[in-house]
Amino acid sequence: MADEVAANLKPIPLLNKGCVVAYQVLARQWRPKTFSSLRGQEQVTRALTNALKRQQVHHAYLFTGTRGVGKTTIARILAKALNCQKGITPEPCGECAACIEIDNGRSVDLIEVDGASRTRVEDTRELLDNVQYAPTASRFKIYLIDEVHMLSGHSFNALLKTLEEPPAHVKFILATTDPERIPVTVLSRCLRLSLKALSSADIFAQLQDIVNNEKIPYELGALQRIARLGAGSMRDAISLLEQAIAYSNLELKTNEVDELFGLSYYRYLPSLLQALADEDLKQCLAIVEEIATVGADYEKILGSLLQSLHAIALAQALPEESASLAALAEIDEATLAVKDKLSQEAVQLLYQIGLTSQKDLRFAPDMRTGFEMTLLRMALFKPRELSDGNKVTQRPVPSKVPAPLTVPPAMTTPAPMIATAVSQVPIAAPVREPSPVVAVSPNDAPPAPAPVVAPAAVSVQANLASSASEINWLELSAKLPLSGLTRMLVKHCILTKWDGRNMVLTLEESQKTLVSPLRLAQIQDALKSQLGVEVKLTIELGVVQGTTLMMQEQTQLAERQQQAVRSVEEDPIVQSLVSTFDAKVEDIKAV
Repeated sequence: MADEVAANLKPIPLLNKGCVVAYQVLARQWRPKTFSSLRGQEQVTRALTNALKRQQVHHAYLFTGTRGVGKTTIARILAKALNCQKGITPEPCGECAACIEIDNGRSVDLIEVDGASRTRVEDTRELLDNVQYAPTASRFKIYLIDEVHMLSGHSFNALLKTLEEPPAHVKFILATTDPERIPVTVLSRCLRLSLKALSSADIFAQLQDIVNNEKIPYELGALQRIARLGAGSMRDAISLLEQAIAYSNLELKTNEVDELFGLSYYRYLPSLLQALADEDLKQCLAIVEEIATVGADYEKILGSLLQSLHAIALAQALPEESASLAALAEIDEATLAVKDKLSQEAVQLLYQIGLTSQKDLRFAPDMRTGFEMTLLRMALFKPRELSDGNKVTQRPVPSKVPAPLTVPPAMTTPAPMIATAVSQVPIAAPVREPSPVVAVSPNDAPPAPAPVVAPAAVSVQANLASSASEINWLELSAKLPLSGLTRMLVKHCILTKWDGRNMVLTLEESQKTLVSPLRLAQIQDALKSQLGVEVKLTIELGVVQGTTLMMQEQTQLAERQQQAVRSVEEDPIVQSLVSTFDAKVEDIKAV
């Protein structure tokens, strides 16, 4: 049976090795080989280059930064610089055996470890068991641990001693995208170098070099779109470039890149800005209708619109550099031409409306509705204009400004500002000596606490008392159009003197913090509106012997409280409940 099966089997032809195409992705093919070919990380390459020139290389480096900014690339270039047969140099030759082996990823003395897949402490111990042995063919044995933050806590502890005092022939290079998860004990043992996110200009320059060397026809707009989509990551941008090359069949066109990555709405931005500048609502809605047919993301459209407005604002502020600003902001000349139709104030207003609408889109019934409302606001709202067409930059200043209150020097004797405390009770009542008096005149007083001076001799004159009695102070104070602490001040005062022009109020010593020149001026204005004459007001600190508006309100409140209690107690239903269930009515104040 076995012989029959064997006879029926047909040999499988082996693939011709000459037909196998060893394709290497662009991100690996165009990985920089030297420090000079790196883009956008000058602060890191400068530090490493100077250290290599002085032969002062740290035993442990930590490279941090987001994805695709060159952490592993710089680590491999540093490894070549240390092990190049020319010697330790910032410019490795790339031709010796050590450099070639590192470039091809087969150097036995460059041990690359993926921290995400070797998180256990046993893996770290196994790795460190060979640290004591000398390198096989190179100058240094280099341990490159990528995504080192993924190691466990025990793995970090096992690494600490070796990381602090490694043998002279060992170098550690750590790379991570999340340095916050690395223990401080490890951070303190490494020389940390932070890599920044790459700018769109750096990514664009690198993409341009790639397509030029690959001899691929392209449009500048296509590369600009891809550079922006890279979002600071060179590797992401090169991967998107490779995807666009495959989609466009080796010819990069802007409209095909827009179609591939959902950016077809870009071609509508110039006409949309023109419609906003012309305040053409019908055209704005027609453009939105066309945008809806390409299935665009309205949040991205609004973000691109804000970027265009930002570029227009810069071009208006710096007209001599508008061309370079347009290239930097990656907008075309048609978009930049709108700057001549919009004023600088209008651009700022449009930008602010769009910025505020970004967070409101999620609350709209749907994204299109929210975007259309944003365009309507942009088209309808515009800076306020004067009759002569000039923009209003600030509110007009009133022609008449109240003169600031002034205060006389503290040592001056303000004779007309000092008054005595006059009792409003009968003469026979005992009169206590008043507390020190604060006399404030709103016409002369400053916005500062009034000085406290010694009182004059107490004198009670019947004609003053009768003059004060001509006004019902409780009724007058209740009608004064005041509020807040100013009204509270009036409620605690009692009328002491009134001669038709001059008014003296007495205030308890405990309420003196209520007195201020501003409040006195407010009370004086309120008195003028009620009495119809100019009133010169003075407030004294003394003994209040009489009923103030505050006392009257408290008395009325207590009476209403008692009346409410009596009405509850006398209610027939309540009395029935009390008698039936042997209940009692709780004190309302206690409740």
